[in-house]
Amino acid sequence: MITVTRKDNKIHDWKILGKALFNAAEALGFSKTEAAAIIGCERTGVVRNGIDPNSKAGELALMFIRVYQGLYALVNGNQKNMKHWVATENRYFGQSPRQMMESCQGLVRVLMYIDATRGKS
Repeated sequence: MITVTRKDNKIHDWKILGKALFNAAEALGFSKTEAAAIIGCERTGVVRNGIDPNSKAGELALMFIRVYQGLYALVNGNQKNMKHWVATENRYFGQSPRQMMESCQGLVRVLMYIDATRGKS
């Protein structure tokens, strides 16, 4: 009989968050390297170890995923429209959301903008 330890579950959760980040990044037109840089990590580290959800990188990864989820809801899952929105200059930001998301503050602003557009507060 095989028993699963708490540590194994934690590592599994970390890997799931890393995979979710990379899936969201791909859907939005970011490379794995770009997504890892946005959360302040190296791509290889995320692939190998995953992301601790309780770390600063984990918080940023969860925000990035929330951007994906909000945008998915706004455009009914149309990935072409999602990539276009991320890459196109936005008058509110004065630059593209993609450029905004390169900083922590920009990632938060993009998330707040999407939430406001969706009518969430």
